[in-house]
Amino acid sequence: MLEKPSLIRRAAIGKIIGLAFGLIAFFALPLFVPDLSMTFRLGVALYLIMMGCFIGIMGVLTYHPVLHMPMPWWVRGPLIGGFMMLILWMLAQTEFDAVAVAIFGEGAIFSSGAWSIVDGIIIGALMSFLATRFGGEGKETVDR
Repeated sequence: MLEKPSLIRRAAIGKIIGLAFGLIAFFALPLFVPDLSMTFRLGVALYLIMMGCFIGIMGVLTYHPVLHMPMPWWVRGPLIGGFMMLILWMLAQTEFDAVAVAIFGEGAIFSSGAWSIVDGIIIGALMSFLATRFGGEGKETVDR
């Protein structure tokens, strides 16, 4: 079940990386903005775990059926990670903006919470790379 290549292994690797980043976010966010709600902190942590699982499972698709182009790990992971963080930022824009202003200051170039989308792209690339490296990719992950 967890031998390489394996879809379960890919999903587990993505979840572990998501858990690591989720725990970092959960414990680091109150250092910057002490009045953030527990719901927001827990939501970000769980969202990162879900993002890791989703990126792991999407490693089965190595070819885009509509665009007729290959989807290597370095396209698939950042695309999914960035899109998922875009959705999270749209849902909790005020909280993300408060965190960015608390870290970088009012009027700074990075004082928008939209920069969290770049974080999603980077984390998604890392998740996709490690899941592909240690869990395989493509059709062979589901043939077992």
